[in-house]
Amino acid sequence: MQEISDLREETIVEYQAKTEKPPCCLQILCNNKYILVGTYDLNKNTGFRNGSIDIYEYPGLTLLHKIPTYGAILDLKISSHGDRSIMITAHSTGNLMVWKINYDISSFNVTEMLTLQANYQVFHSDTLITSCHFSPLEPQLVLCTATNGKTKLLRIDKTPCESTTRIVQDEKITSINALSCDTLESQHSLECWIGEFGKISPLTNVVFTGGDDSKLIAHDLRMKNEIWSNEGRIHQAGVVSIKASSETFRVSAPTSLITGSYDDHIRGFDLRMLGKDQIYPGKMPVLNMFEKGLHGGVWRLCESPKDMNRLLVCCMYNGAKIVEVESDKKTFEEMQYVKKGHDSMCYGGDWSSEFIATCSFYDNSLQVWHTL
Repeated sequence: MQEISDLREETIVEYQAKTEKPPCCLQILCNNKYILVGTYDLNKNTGFRNGSIDIYEYPGLTLLHKIPTYGAILDLKISSHGDRSIMITAHSTGNLMVWKINYDISSFNVTEMLTLQANYQVFHSDTLITSCHFSPLEPQLVLCTATNGKTKLLRIDKTPCESTTRIVQDEKITSINALSCDTLESQHSLECWIGEFGKISPLTNVVFTGGDDSKLIAHDLRMKNEIWSNEGRIHQAGVVSIKASSETFRVSAPTSLITGSYDDHIRGFDLRMLGKDQIYPGKMPVLNMFEKGLHGGVWRLCESPKDMNRLLVCCMYNGAKIVEVESDKKTFEEMQYVKKGHDSMCYGGDWSSEFIATCSFYDNSLQVWHTL
């Protein structure tokens, strides 16, 4: 493993807080004043998992409110559509919760910031939803990946609905049937860890998924079937992060894809391999691929709000890093890193216009730092 002395000087952390339960994911609200943290706690005696949404105020990382949730939280996302007032949380009990964010903080207590709108039982209660994603084109279309290897697409309803209460593992859960739910035809043979919508042409009708089987699958969003899959030709271990080009990230390279793996490598490659109008079919080794070992599993990728070529990378057991994608040179350059306080699994991170927030699971650590 690369020694710390071989890297740039470690970035100084501005604020740090200890969470009560292990933090798994986080999002910064668009006003840069609050950080929403999803937690994941396993009761080793009962095997039951529960969690919470913790609301921290910046600066200072003061814990303002905690909302307990049935089922631990593995992922949470704030919609990028409209007023960014909708948030979803993915749970260890196979359900997806939809929350309304109240930004009018002048007239209410912080306990009223989040209102539960709906609770969809997407998978069976013994299945963990590993990631959730809003479609960049359809505000109510959501992608969910799961530990059973499957991926589902569902449409959420922003309007509060009539609910039914049923018993799961001797705990009450309020569940609502999804209005529409489709399972993608091809699935992973092991856990499906991550999904990603294609965001700009020619990939707007493509969904990518990555799993513990080292496979990257491209799915047709219209037909719900497989376009191609690639196993053992790109990644040497599970695929756990995917980043497609968008209007705000590497827009000049619309057919490029960035992936991260348990094999500690971040990779970049171009899907347009066989000509101007043809997309890589997945049945041969990738050409023009470049990669870099980051000495930690590349768990999450978050784009910079200011630089189209930079990513915040959560490197699991090797902290968090800022990495620049240099396609012309076919390299990734490490710009900054934070390791202290993130000695275990750095799973969650987000990058706002003012600061970066990252969290470390077994350290129960939430940290805020800045780019140089």
